[in-house]
Amino acid sequence: MHSNASDLLVSNASFSYTSGFTLNHINLCVPGGQMVGLLGPNGCGKTTLLKLATGVLVPSEGDVRIGGMSLKKLLRKEIARQIAVVPQELNIPFAYTVEEVVMLGRTPFLKGLAGESKRDHQIVSDVLELTGMAGFRKRYFNELSGGERQKIVLAMALAQEPVILLLDEPTSHLDISHQIEILELLRKFN
Repeated sequence: MHSNASDLLVSNASFSYTSGFTLNHINLCVPGGQMVGLLGPNGCGKTTLLKLATGVLVPSEGDVRIGGMSLKKLLRKEIARQIAVVPQELNIPFAYTVEEVVMLGRTPFLKGLAGESKRDHQIVSDVLELTGMAGFRKRYFNELSGGERQKIVLAMALAQEPVILLLDEPTSHLDISHQIEILELLRKFN
């Protein structure tokens, strides 16, 4: 099978926590351009599978590949240039503005102490505009509502310009109108 740059392939992957929870021989193939949902009860391993798919966890057996390349052969920065994650919840303990939080998505592209480029700032502006959050750029992230925060976290992930976007319960804790808005944005960006 020919692999596209945005294909995600989990092959016979296993992982065990010291607590005893284990994922055994997981196989998953997501062709580029597809939207896939993982369904299951709490504690069944959905988040663990996402962590394997991003290289945060390394399978004890099997492999995870992006575009045919094993994550085991890629540096964290290289993985972060290809995969972005929208976590269930993002806690920012400091008084960062929305713009600063979204700029964190550009971290894999920053060159040492050179700081952000004109292009980095343009990408941040573009994703804030696309998510309808441009008017919030100077507001503090921690002062936003749950739905507004989730849009900013999505904007931060999009600022990475990923080929693969993984979301861990992106609409949990949101009211129905914000759930629909987030899902519509995801459909649009796909």
